[in-house]
Amino acid sequence: MTNRRIWTWSASLFAGLLALLIAGPLVALIGQTLFGSQPAELLHRLTTPAIMTSLRHSLLLGAGTIIGTTLIATPLAFVMARTKLGQVAWLHWLLLVPFMTPPYINAMGWIYFFQPHGLLAQVFPNSAFSFKGLFSPFGIILIMSLHLYPFAYLLLRNALAQFNQRWTQAALVHGVSRFRILTRVTLPILLVPYLAMWVLVFTKTLAEFGTPATLGRNAHFEVLTTTIQKDLSQWPLDFKGGVLAGTILLSLALLAWVAQQTLLKQPKIQMAHNHRPIINQHWAVTLGASLFVGSLLLVAIGIPYLSIIFQSLLKQRSAGLAIGNWTAEHYLNLLRFDSPAFKALLNTFGLAIVISVFNLVIGTLISVGSLTKRFPKWLRQSLHLLGALPLAIPNVVLALSLMIFFSQLFAFTKLYGTITVLIIADIILFLPTTVQYMTTALQEFNDNFLNSARIFEARPSRIFLKIIVPVLMPALINSFAMSFIATSRELVVALLLLPSGLTTISSFIYQSFEQGEASQGMALAVITVLMTFIVLSVSNSLLDKQLNSKH
Repeated sequence: MTNRRIWTWSASLFAGLLALLIAGPLVALIGQTLFGSQPAELLHRLTTPAIMTSLRHSLLLGAGTIIGTTLIATPLAFVMARTKLGQVAWLHWLLLVPFMTPPYINAMGWIYFFQPHGLLAQVFPNSAFSFKGLFSPFGIILIMSLHLYPFAYLLLRNALAQFNQRWTQAALVHGVSRFRILTRVTLPILLVPYLAMWVLVFTKTLAEFGTPATLGRNAHFEVLTTTIQKDLSQWPLDFKGGVLAGTILLSLALLAWVAQQTLLKQPKIQMAHNHRPIINQHWAVTLGASLFVGSLLLVAIGIPYLSIIFQSLLKQRSAGLAIGNWTAEHYLNLLRFDSPAFKALLNTFGLAIVISVFNLVIGTLISVGSLTKRFPKWLRQSLHLLGALPLAIPNVVLALSLMIFFSQLFAFTKLYGTITVLIIADIILFLPTTVQYMTTALQEFNDNFLNSARIFEARPSRIFLKIIVPVLMPALINSFAMSFIATSRELVVALLLLPSGLTTISSFIYQSFEQGEASQGMALAVITVLMTFIVLSVSNSLLDKQLNSKH
């Protein structure tokens, strides 16, 4: 057997194992829904009030979040692309902070700020202002919009950066009104980026569990994700109801993902001759833009962060902001080896390192296989699809699918109820990010380096360590950092798949919130956010050092 055939068979086996772990559980979930029930019974279960209410709420939340993120991201993208504020690099990164914060922590911060006897009521006890709409669909939509607007902002800003402003200048010269320019020139060109952004936001909102779980239950606003988690973890258990809700959620997510992939393949408008965008230097425009961005940062970052930090420093919640009611004890408890919070930190770090390493290895193999032209086309396309498919799978659906897969079809492995299933779930969930980073890096790799090395260097190990690894190091660092961060903040998978007696950062914070032990949980939340920034800062500094060494 030739080497090429051996490599092809090995890659095919690798693709088959991936398909078994990624697509197999989804097939098991759908099969659990379709088989074993008569069509009339299935239709009756599909139209039960609980399922229909959760579906209606999910669609309402998705549509509302699309509107909210559009209203926030559209002016923000214009401000950062067409005014002097766009030249401030640190401001661009500051605007991305809300997305770096786990959404359930953001929601908890808002609750502690606006709830009765919350931070706002304690600072301004005589104020009549109270945000009662927070515990309502509007409040959930607002917090989801403030969490997801960085996605929309990045997409729209990139589209505006490629927009050819000479078209609008030509229209102005010919006396066309600004409203007509907006409706006839700007919006038609930006339609595809807007559609792609809307589908992405809708998909993210459908899959979100943390914010609806922390806010929605008080408002009796159940969505599909919270319904699934409740059916699987709260007595009386309703496994059939959870499976049915999971199938509906999976179907919606797959349809949205297919629509997104179709839109992303549409041709993009490119700026001719790489002209720089025209920056509006007028002081009034700069002042208005500064007020808008400042107000957004105050609402999106200031409110939840202040609330979380204050809550983590209180001795007794009932005493409020009184003098002498401040303590750092909750942070010191994180350093005690026997404390539950320290064990949660230790468990999370260990899991994050293991998952990130496996994720990096598997993602790199997928990227290499999908780009190797010696492999058959069907094999390359299969690997590419398997590397992107987890983007379409909501976290709670994947957890449910793996529960069915390892408790029924593969019960003989005895993996169900162990930490292995959680590791498999997190590797699958965060695989697309690694594949994207590595695929981009490999596509930009210069093959002349390898050809020259093969002539002058006979040892493959030295070529790998001295050429391949250094060139791919930025992608490797970014992939590891993003996987580490994502693993440490994942909530619903941990709640459903963690073995009994084992806690992680996210499950500890959520359980502290549910049990009313806010201070300890918020102290760990602050550490979680700091850990995110530290990992990102370390990865960026390593990348900067590597770039400087190259120059």
